[in-house]
Amino acid sequence: MTALQVTVTTADEARAAVVAGVTMIFAAVGTVSAVPLSELRAILAVAGERAEVVAAVGGLADSDLADFAATGVTALALPVPQGDAGAALLSRIGRSLAASVRLVAVFPPEAGPDFDLLPVAAIAGFSGVWLSASETIDGLIKTIKLADIARFIASARRSKLTVGVSGGLRVVDVGTLLPLRPDHLGFRAAVSEDEDPAKPIDPARVRAVAAAFAIHSVRPEADEA
Repeated sequence: MTALQVTVTTADEARAAVVAGVTMIFAAVGTVSAVPLSELRAILAVAGERAEVVAAVGGLADSDLADFAATGVTALALPVPQGDAGAALLSRIGRSLAASVRLVAVFPPEAGPDFDLLPVAAIAGFSGVWLSASETIDGLIKTIKLADIARFIASARRSKLTVGVSGGLRVVDVGTLLPLRPDHLGFRAAVSEDEDPAKPIDPARVRAVAAAFAIHSVRPEADEA
């Protein structure tokens, strides 16, 4: 079943998300930039055992990653460039951290996902991959074709990786993306006040997105055959 993931930047937002029933939190600034280590620890304290916490570590030096891994986060999410640079990063980070924490490779869709890197991520010891666009009005749905999102999810499955998609998603996108069966759909703008990702989390909007998940998760019996 596809999970609802909410991006938070502070412990207060994490508290609002958990109270609204969210069980998967992404601690990040923007798409994949890291929150301060002290704030991450506060978010983890709020989440407790009620929610998984994946921490963005974009923009950090390799030497800082171990400190984030040691906080007890569920996983670290790293932005991965295309081509040889991406393969080298996956190999390097996998060797140093895969034994101590789950790792997620985050791919921007703007230039088209590098499908060849998905099996590389699996071999390097990463447990999951995400397709994540910026939180703009266009977002993921207008940045990349639905067929390519479906291909990304299918490719991840073949490599036995968990897979998520996020970036500027709105409530109306739930019905479009749930049939592709990613492991999670990530939201920020849609669950923020006035649908502005720079504003705090709005619990009422979180519940609205959760309701859309519930509605679109009900499938006719014929679809289950």
